[in-house]
Amino acid sequence: MADQASRERAQRLRQIRRERGDREMNVWIPHNVGVAIDRAVATGRYPSRQVAIAHVLEAAFVQKEPDKVT
Repeated sequence: MADQASRERAQRLRQIRRERGDREMNVWIPHNVGVAIDRAVATGRYPSRQVAIAHVLEAAFVQKEPDKVT
């Protein structure tokens, strides 16, 4: 069981993320996807699972503005 200081750190981190507009979402993923994410983190492609998943979701769902030609 987490101690009080650990719980407080987690609460502060969640609050900071909420303030910057992040949303917490829990999802179940297929085993092979989890293995691939873990492999990408282990090889240094991403620093954490969170960063890896956020990067892929952003690439799939956030439309980038086209480059402007001047």
